Amino acid sequence: MRPKFLCSGFPDGLMFGVFVFLLRSVSTQKIRNLIYFLENGGNITLKGPDNPGSNVIVWEWEPHSGHGIQTVLTGSRADKHWTIQWGDGWRDRDKTQEVDVDASTCNLTIKNNTFKWAGFFTLSKTQPRKQILKQYEIFGIKVEADSPRPVMGSDITLSCTISRLPDTVSLHWKPRGSSQQNRRNNTDQIHLNNIVYLMIQHVGAGNPNLYTWEVLENGSIVLTGDTNVEVDQDLHNKAYTVYRSVTDHSELDLICEASLELNETKWTWRSQRVQNQEKEIDSSHRSEPIHVDMSYFGNRLKTTEGNVNGTNFRVRIVPVQFADAGVYTCYIGSNKYVTIDLITVTAEQSNAATEGDNVTLTCSVSKVTESMRLVCINGDGKIVGEKISKEPRQEEKSLQLIIPKAVADKRNHPCGLFLQNTPKVLIPYGLNSLQPNDYSPPKQIIIIIIISIMASLLFIILTVVVFRGIRKWRVSAETEDIHYGSITFQKKAATGRRDGKSPSNQETDMYLASSRNDDSSVIYAQIAQTKM
Repeated sequence: MRPKFLCSGFPDGLMFGVFVFLLRSVSTQKIRNLIYFLENGGNITLKGPDNPGSNVIVWEWEPHSGHGIQTVLTGSRADKHWTIQWGDGWRDRDKTQEVDVDASTCNLTIKNNTFKWAGFFTLSKTQPRKQILKQYEIFGIKVEADSPRPVMGSDITLSCTISRLPDTVSLHWKPRGSSQQNRRNNTDQIHLNNIVYLMIQHVGAGNPNLYTWEVLENGSIVLTGDTNVEVDQDLHNKAYTVYRSVTDHSELDLICEASLELNETKWTWRSQRVQNQEKEIDSSHRSEPIHVDMSYFGNRLKTTEGNVNGTNFRVRIVPVQFADAGVYTCYIGSNKYVTIDLITVTAEQSNAATEGDNVTLTCSVSKVTESMRLVCINGDGKIVGEKISKEPRQEEKSLQLIIPKAVADKRNHPCGLFLQNTPKVLIPYGLNSLQPNDYSPPKQIIIIIIISIMASLLFIILTVVVFRGIRKWRVSAETEDIHYGSITFQKKAATGRRDGKSPSNQETDMYLASSRNDDSSVIYAQIAQTKM
């Protein structure tokens, strides 16, 4: 008897196909295994068939890098061991250094656990037909820093890269330390494709040096680890560059070590606009109060209170403005101690930015170099606009980026200034600032408005239907005509015999006689109703 599906409206063949698809999906989920590994984190062993039998099996590999499916090996069962035949391109490899196979179990072991091995490893039997027995998807995680040992007070960018980023997987960075909530936020994150970047400002300057990366699948952590940033505490003869976006909360920390053996320690500033003039902004003499020159930065310039303690001579500028760009130098006596080059960044978009129009984002940079890239990223981590600087002229101080068809409800597109492939600063003033006078209501309000509009439309429709029905009924009633038809039968006067019988063979001569008072007429009345 053919089974019937209790689902109306679908042909049996279609329902059977759906059933087979669901069955295959469940089977695939049972044989599929997900593995996450950190590069150089140890060996990975992929188990062979659970019931070897006498089948011929094959191991195949499809890397996440997208170089196609490769046959790793073919195994034939003989007694209690497997006879192994390596695939093309695998015979010449040094298997003891990279991949090895156990002849008794056909387990595959990846010894050289590097990022390149990420991908799909599939175990199948080939007889009587090819059938997948097991499938492993290996996700490689790589954590890097753009500087191996940054100078104290400088910036550093950490990156966490996954070999493939499905919709169910996400990457995150976060600082470690119980006192982090009491410290000012000195980090920003940018998600780009399958990489999450963590940009850290003033590393080691009163901020924790331990950061945690996390890989989450459906909100649950599947792999995590700590990255400890090793900071170079020796600032003598050091020079570095920092990038700051012009916001209300941006700040620049100038850190220098003072010496009690020398008479004077000072900070100077050479403006990016007027590079030939070096101006003293802060100085300290032995056992004397610190002298702050407020001429250039006003009350935005903050320094160590009291006297220099012999170990730290620190100056802060909060908030940073675009004109603050330039070179800051700490002198101990007459010798340069540490030099900091500040590059400032700001951005603004075209005024005529409405939904569906192209948006021109202009990023102004105090100093443009050939390796700079202005990148705008959407909420899915995809690049929606990119501008690369090429042989900048001395007067060129901006990068223009055209972002096509900006959508009003998708404006949270962070923009970042990259140095080659490394982000250096996040530019918060991007597409989320389109038309400041354009109010975007919360979703709850939008839902209420939609429901109200639908209810109003329904009410109007019902009202129109009811009134049309009433009007139709009234018009029908007013145009009705009632016709009365009557037929009157009167008694007849006849000739011939008084008894009313006619003589034979003689036609009856009848005529209508007038009604008498004593003769009543029989009237049949019929009413006919006609609708116009």
